[in-house]
Amino acid sequence: MRTPAILGLVALLLLPPMSGTGLAATHGGHGDAPSGPVLPQCQDAAALPSPHCGRTPTPAFDALGRLWLAFVQGGHVYVTHGADGENTFAPAVAVNAQAESIYSDGENRPKIAFTPTGTLVVSWTQKIPGAYAGNIRFARSTDGGQRFEAPLTINDDRAPISHRFESLVVDAAGRITLAWIDKRDLAAAKQGGSDYPGAAIYTATSSDDGARFAPNRKLADHSCECCRIALAADGDRPPLALWRHVFPVNVRDHAIARLDPAAPPVAEPMRATDDGWVIDGCPHHGPDLSVDADGQAHMVWFAGGGPTPGLHYGRIDPATGARSASFRLSHQPGAGRAQVRALGGGRVVVAWKALQPNGTALLSRQSTDGGQHWSAERTLAVTTGGSDHPLMIVRQGEPFVSWQTQADGYRLIPVPAP
Repeated sequence: MRTPAILGLVALLLLPPMSGTGLAATHGGHGDAPSGPVLPQCQDAAALPSPHCGRTPTPAFDALGRLWLAFVQGGHVYVTHGADGENTFAPAVAVNAQAESIYSDGENRPKIAFTPTGTLVVSWTQKIPGAYAGNIRFARSTDGGQRFEAPLTINDDRAPISHRFESLVVDAAGRITLAWIDKRDLAAAKQGGSDYPGAAIYTATSSDDGARFAPNRKLADHSCECCRIALAADGDRPPLALWRHVFPVNVRDHAIARLDPAAPPVAEPMRATDDGWVIDGCPHHGPDLSVDADGQAHMVWFAGGGPTPGLHYGRIDPATGARSASFRLSHQPGAGRAQVRALGGGRVVVAWKALQPNGTALLSRQSTDGGQHWSAERTLAVTTGGSDHPLMIVRQGEPFVSWQTQADGYRLIPVPAP
């Protein structure tokens, strides 16, 4: 008998994709990533690059509180900035001068961030010939996004295999860390006739504002193959990574580790969740992570099986591994893509999207005591067509959800206080 969460997974798979230009979702998972809204202004083949028309716009705030977006359109990653209240944007600037094939589904999208010096950094995954093959790409602008230096390829293994699903974080010390899913160890195991469940997590760090990166470093073996990695800054400490891991045998729970460039690979990663979801394949549904001022890691994730399928929240102490009891945010069919931010004063905000009879709703719950108790669901927005994954960002302690939909294009939606 199918559980509600599995029914929700099936429902999302049946959701019609958004039509328009751009690459289709690469394979598997929730088929809800848009391929460009069908807004009237997007139908003209000569339409200027725009986050309303391009794929997978990803947000960041700069030091002045301006909204910046990175998105994919016509073989380029573009960046633009604008006034979020007006939903209008400056002419977009191409990050990669030479067009290339770029992965741009919800789990595998461009990333954007600022360093403490104001350098604008962007990462993405380049699609190369081969089954699910890719390279991790990075570029920076030191003049406020007016122009970008030539892109770097970050993975030092150049075999035509999977180096994909990169994530990007800048910590308080100004270090830039990239983490991605890498199959070089799987390829070597196959060549040697050995079994190798899943893939691996590899990282690279820059300590000079993105001018150069240290050699690749393996964080851990046996990650899930196609779920995005959640990265979170943690004050002056190296950032944390949370990822879906392949525990024996084919249990797809989550692991957490600190991205310390001086530490050896993690032999036995710290287990962060324990749902017992056994599945021989990747759910294409990564977690999210936020660290509070006390160093406690707040997590949200999806489980499609086990005793309590659905969307979950939990806390873990990265120093000791002590975990709170998990809280099921939603077991509604079609609920997924949760985001979490731990704010000051014990406020924790979670947002996700879910299929409802009248369309897809953007929902939120909040806690005012560090995640011990939660408010009822609150609807932030509803759309009747396809939609991208929601993404949460924070400006001066106030959370917003970034959401692109087929009906409305790009929107930045404030999350009111409880």
